[in-house]
Amino acid sequence: MPRFFVPASDITGGQATLRGTEFRHLQRVLRLREGDHVTLFDDAGREHAGIILSLSPRVAVVRITVSTVPARESPLAITLYQAIPKGRKMDLVIEKATELGVHGIVPFVSAFCMGTAAGATGKHERWQRIALAAAKQSGRTSVLTIAAPETFAEAIASGARDDLRLLFFEGAGASPLAAVPDPPSAPATAAVVIGPEGGFSRDEVAAARNAGFLILAIGPRVLRTETAALAAATLVQARWGDLGRPAPARPSEPEDA
Repeated sequence: MPRFFVPASDITGGQATLRGTEFRHLQRVLRLREGDHVTLFDDAGREHAGIILSLSPRVAVVRITVSTVPARESPLAITLYQAIPKGRKMDLVIEKATELGVHGIVPFVSAFCMGTAAGATGKHERWQRIALAAAKQSGRTSVLTIAAPETFAEAIASGARDDLRLLFFEGAGASPLAAVPDPPSAPATAAVVIGPEGGFSRDEVAAARNAGFLILAIGPRVLRTETAALAAATLVQARWGDLGRPAPARPSEPEDA
């Protein structure tokens, strides 16, 4: 069933109003009509089954038939601190990180980065569109947020507030994730830091360690930055998040009313 994002503020009196990009996708791309069934999700974690009530040149009104709060978001809020890569590699990271349940991405610039903060700022709107499309496709009930670019020092300072602080690096002194003991209580937040194509400098690794980050290796091989980001997110979700757990039941398609 087609799935669309709608702000909770646009849902009133049992009806939702779709505008802008989501409306254009509904009407011009999918060519849906009045009476068609759709699924909506909002920014309050709710999902809504509905029927298109009316279409105007710029707005679609959907009558909501069923609203639920599905358990599809991970109990572990992972923030992926990703060194800005060259080209369009970040597009892949954003799409797949969304599918893996990552909560947010913070692009940052480090000593050996091939991407720039200025370039990342110019790509932010496209990146957010990719995150929205991936959330719709994967059945998430929230959209991954992408922060403004930071310096490495700012990223480490931000991540130091999380319950888990993990920097993945193939250099000397890195331990496997399996060697990390479980914290006394289940972590609620995690900072996962991934370096650029050129890796981290020794000073950066030392700064992260001094800020309380564990310096970890993903495995015996050197991975590309986009591969490392997704492998790390998968490993952390599998251990402390929700990967490997039974999928929640999907609601059946509503009857016409």
